[in-house]
Amino acid sequence: MPHLYESEITGEFAALCGGAGGTSNAESCLTLAELAGGGYALGDSKPEGAGRQLRMSEAEITAFAEAWMSGKRSASA
Repeated sequence: MPHLYESEITGEFAALCGGAGGTSNAESCLTLAELAGGGYALGDSKPEGAGRQLRMSEAEITAFAEAWMSGKRSASA
């Protein structure tokens, strides 16, 4: 598999909204697109986050989502 930051984005970004206390305005959305060869590009819908991406493999994004949903959130970096 190529390095995630070298992979092409396939298709459009989808917006996953609902943060900021349950509001669904455009500034409370996470954007997500699949990468060629596997993995995902995550973006921020806020103007300050325009053009910035975090890329994760399928295993990484799955582990993150499972930990987040189970409440096992860590503030450490």
